[in-house]
Order: sequence, then C-alpha cells, then structure tokens
Amino acid sequence: MSGPLASRAAVLVPVKPLSEAKSRLAPALVIEDRQALVRAMLADVLAAVRAAHAGPLLVLSPDNAYDGLVARVGARRIVDAGEGYRAAVEVGLASAEVRRAGAALVIPADQPRAQPHEVARVLAALGEAEVVLVPAADEGTGALGLSPPDAIPLAFGERSAAAHRRLAHEGGQRLVELDCPSLAHDVDRLEELLDPAPPPPGPATARLLERVLASMGTAGA
Repeated sequence: MSGPLASRAAVLVPVKPLSEAKSRLAPALVIEDRQALVRAMLADVLAAVRAAHAGPLLVLSPDNAYDGLVARVGARRIVDAGEGYRAAVEVGLASAEVRRAGAALVIPADQPRAQPHEVARVLAALGEAEVVLVPAADEGTGALGLSPPDAIPLAFGERSAAAHRRLAHEGGQRLVELDCPSLAHDVDRLEELLDPAPPPPGPATARLLERVLASMGTAGA
C-alpha cells in the first residue's frame, strides 16, 4: 500500500480502562504486564488502521492513560461510561465524526495482528454494502462496518457474528462477509499471542511479548 486511503467512514476502536486490563490473562501475567500488553496491542491496531485510513479514527475509552497513543496517530479519544463494549460503540456511533461520515467501522483494540491491507479491504467494502462483517475465529465479530451507522442493531457478545448476519438479513440490508485472518483473532489467552500462525503480532506487541517471555524465563531459571 502506497499510503492511507481517503475513506468516508469513521473507524471506532473501543478499549477498556487499564484497571480492567485482560483479567483472563491474570494466571499468566502480572497486572503491570497485562496493562503493558493492552497498550501495545492498541498501538498496533491504531498503527494498522492509520496506515490504511486517512479519515476519522476514534478510540472509545474512559481512561486517559491512552491519550499519548491516541495523539500519536492523530486520533481522538471519546469518553464512554465504561459500561461494556456495545455501550462504548453506541457512544462512538453517536459522535459528530460518525454523523458527518455517514459510515463506521468497529475494530476491537485487542487484535494486534491487524494488517493495513485487510483494514483497507473492509473499508472499501463499505462502499458497496450497508453491513460488512468479518467473523472472528471464536464466532464473535472481528470487525463490523455499518453504512449508515444505524444499519442494524448492535449484537456484540458471544456468537455475535451469527447475530449480526441475521440482523442484516432480517433488515433487508446488503451484507458483505469477508475472510480477514488478521482481524479474526482477538487475545484473551497467552496461547493466542504465542500462536505461530501468520500474520504475526505487530511490532509493539511483539516487543512486549519478547520482554515478558524473557522475564518469565529468568524467573524460572
């Protein structure tokens, strides 16, 4: 890709406060490493989006600890109430940027394998469909594009890919479903980070993972 593309969509990236950082990883990582991991994954997601997208980029979080990362890529943080993923996305969809854009793409902050060319592919598909769905490997939603932003109700949660697919069909919306491996794997377990299947995690996550694994090896020596 020669550079970020102009797109009429706004990209939304919800992320929990650092105090709630990846609690499912608690058996494997101490809180400081979990918080560092959340920041690293967010940095990689934002870098992948910005490499593909020159338009509005919104981080949805009540936590100002992300503001440095947000500013670095020319994004804006929108404060939500910390009431969950769907509620955060609803706040983003109501933003002035999304209203002006007339379309939105939602990408989770814990997809450090995100690749710019696949982000661009999803954005391009929004030009021909009201709903663009990238199913996740765990049957959730790896990415969701909406044009207009209220094309379907939100159904994030377990098996949300099937729910979003059903809502698009029931509403008579044009649906494009894409296979995008780099947007299909969020991170809830250490094994998911260590999975050697391509594409690899982005550079910030890879550096953090190398440091953490080295310290774990030292501790076990």
